[in-house]
Amino acid sequence: MEQVIKIELLGETFKFKSDQNRKNLKEILSYMMGELHKVEEQFPAHALTTSKLAILVMTALNISKQYVELTNNHSDFLESVSSRASKLDNMIEIE
Repeated sequence: MEQVIKIELLGETFKFKSDQNRKNLKEILSYMMGELHKVEEQFPAHALTTSKLAILVMTALNISKQYVELTNNHSDFLESVSSRASKLDNMIEIE
């Protein structure tokens, strides 16, 4: 079910449509806001009003980096499981 979501980021209000369920959407927004606040803490107080775009870009880059790391870790994990499963298959066939 598509719904209109309203979120405030750095003093700006954004509206968008989403078909995510409410629980997933709350988790996504909560995670994004947490990452945004981490980046905000790195900026001096006077820069928070003039560097909104920089804060959002840094937040997006940080989340993207985490995504790539998780994707790579997941791929490594799947490769490891596949390799172990093949070894077990070979051991079973030998017996």
